[in-house]
Amino acid sequence: MGQKERFLAGELAARVGVNRETLRYYERRGLLKPARRTAAGYRIYDEESAARLLFIKRAQGFGFSLEEIRGLLRMKPASPRSCTRVMKMLDSKLEELAAKMQEMAHFHRQLTGYRKQCDEALAEGECCPVIVSVGRSSESEPDKN
Repeated sequence: MGQKERFLAGELAARVGVNRETLRYYERRGLLKPARRTAAGYRIYDEESAARLLFIKRAQGFGFSLEEIRGLLRMKPASPRSCTRVMKMLDSKLEELAAKMQEMAHFHRQLTGYRKQCDEALAEGECCPVIVSVGRSSESEPDKN
């Protein structure tokens, strides 16, 4: 049987692209634990720890919170119930993403309109309408003193 690869905290952190403080934070949150400790107290991680850490990073990239990730890590892969729960979580993330995309499309339309106004003002030698509108909105705000 082959020897499993082992990593010290700094080695694992560098391999996965996080820092050692992140590893300790994940340990405190119950997301990651070292395979063992040396007599001197150094944390030793194994390949399973590396895979788990990569999963955490990937899940965060998809917008999952650490609490949600903890729940995912506790699920049994072969369980139909787990798969159903994961599908519900994914549906929720898809809904959030659709709402964000809609909001971003709205922002894109607004910025495109502002850009067009700037082009027109520049062509006609007028003041920048975006800066003028910012000035007007700050003049209409009541003093906060």
